[in-house]
Amino acid sequence: MNRWIAIPSVCFLTTLALIGCEEEDGAYGTASSKITLTSFANSYDSKANATAIARIDETYRTGAREIKTTNLINSYSNQSLNDLDRTVLADDFEGRLENKDIEVNNRTVKRPIYEKNTNNQLDYQTTYKTLNLSGLHANSYVASTNVNNRYGIITDLNNYSEIPTNVAFPEGSVCYIPVVTSERSFLAFNDKNKTGYASIERWIEVAKTRFSADRDHRTSQFGVGVGNQQQAAQVMFFEYDDQPAYEYNGVEYGKDVYEANYVAKGSTDPNTDSRFDVVDCIIVNEVAGDFLAEQIERYY
Repeated sequence: MNRWIAIPSVCFLTTLALIGCEEEDGAYGTASSKITLTSFANSYDSKANATAIARIDETYRTGAREIKTTNLINSYSNQSLNDLDRTVLADDFEGRLENKDIEVNNRTVKRPIYEKNTNNQLDYQTTYKTLNLSGLHANSYVASTNVNNRYGIITDLNNYSEIPTNVAFPEGSVCYIPVVTSERSFLAFNDKNKTGYASIERWIEVAKTRFSADRDHRTSQFGVGVGNQQQAAQVMFFEYDDQPAYEYNGVEYGKDVYEANYVAKGSTDPNTDSRFDVVDCIIVNEVAGDFLAEQIERYY
């Protein structure tokens, strides 16, 4: 897992026309038991020998989760998606995060983590704050080789640079910023995260080489799962040469080693970075999704 370490904050506003992170639905709708999150993804189409671009619509409704993939350019590989249930390991705990028993209340999605062989569960939920993108152009984000000089709002108008810079999001476009709240810290993974390494020690050796040798890093090993018998590790690369910190997590489970997603205890804002005044807005509503899909098909 590649994790950018950031300090949570409220949303950064670039113009007075932008509405900040909203806690209530307000103009965006009344109470609902369904939410659809739209994003865009790339993969390699070997038949076309070119990049494929797809629209991903992830819908949560009370009781279920669905993912719909729509090809926009060439044929996107679904192997890049990971919608499988996940094994969850924490301090003296093993459980499952499954695509069932989901509760949706407005923009809050609750997904219980069930402890193995018991009826106990951990509370885990994501609330999607909203940011109005109406009228926003690609120049809302200012890039720089110096992280401290970056600011603004990153959208897929920035990620798909063939779209002209004078193109703006239409009225009703909204960005969703996920705020994750968890009862405990944990690692989550499934079969698609299997690495092929023979041991956690070998995984650590390889993880240490992901950046240049002169970049400082810290490695920690610890036990997780029932009786903390499963070996896990974290490799943290510190900020260096105006680059942010990165964190990688691995766990040895059964006879295999997996890359794992780390979720911290408490509440986090993974898509908001107050240190550099940058907001990452790549998850959007249907209006913004329709607009971006049209622009991608037109210019790619």
